[in-house]
Amino acid sequence: MGTIVRFLYRLRLFFLFVLLETVAIVLTIQQSAYHQASFFNSSNAVASGIYKKIADAHYYISLRSANDSLATENARLLSMLYSDTLAITDSMKFPSDVLSYSFQSARVINNTTAFRNNFLTLNRGSLQGVRPRMAVVSAQGAVGIVKDVSDNYATVISLLNKNARISAKHTKSQTTGTIIWQGGSYQFAELIEIPIHVKLKVGDSITTSSYSNIFPEDIFIGKVSKVEKTDGASTYEIKVKLGVDYKQLTFVNLIDHHGQLERDSLETKLNFNE
Repeated sequence: MGTIVRFLYRLRLFFLFVLLETVAIVLTIQQSAYHQASFFNSSNAVASGIYKKIADAHYYISLRSANDSLATENARLLSMLYSDTLAITDSMKFPSDVLSYSFQSARVINNTTAFRNNFLTLNRGSLQGVRPRMAVVSAQGAVGIVKDVSDNYATVISLLNKNARISAKHTKSQTTGTIIWQGGSYQFAELIEIPIHVKLKVGDSITTSSYSNIFPEDIFIGKVSKVEKTDGASTYEIKVKLGVDYKQLTFVNLIDHHGQLERDSLETKLNFNE
């Protein structure tokens, strides 16, 4: 306590100077309309600057909540888009629980692009209705397929994985093939099984096909960036520029195909060796 008192005593002249300066400023402001206006304008500017910083900080903190809300709303709208029943005749319809898809948003909490077998981790799991073999998409296109699920998390095999094979089609000709990734750049994949009689050119769109039991049809995958013919080959060598930038993934949508399990069960009964 004595140390504080001695410290304050040594600075007594400084504190006296500050007090006198404050009194002088107050008296000057009170006696002059010009100085009053200048003081209040300056104080308002400082206060406004402080309030703006506080508002900016609050806005930044609230961005995560806003993004979560937007992602959830996008998933709801996508579910509505794919939930319509398909009319075959006036008296015959496929039920929506067979042909429809439902969507839910998820946030990417881990993501790799530098390996031969890349994956993502999402903040949704079995308690939120996620299960293996659900499709994962973003606003830019197809992302991957759910592999394993825990209570609150899910791992996803991205298209940048040697085990990922997605049924795709050349949009203009409706010719089907398969998208694979053979390593290298995370921005490109290969489209195989497209016959050389198909008219193909750089810039053509590649989307998911109706053959997929995981992805809805016509989900964007990418655009043709290179087409080559090999002597004696019956199919093209096609490089596709992927629509998804895997280094910037933040939010994705999980797609639940309501008829997937029934179709899988039926197709597993087929024996092509008979």
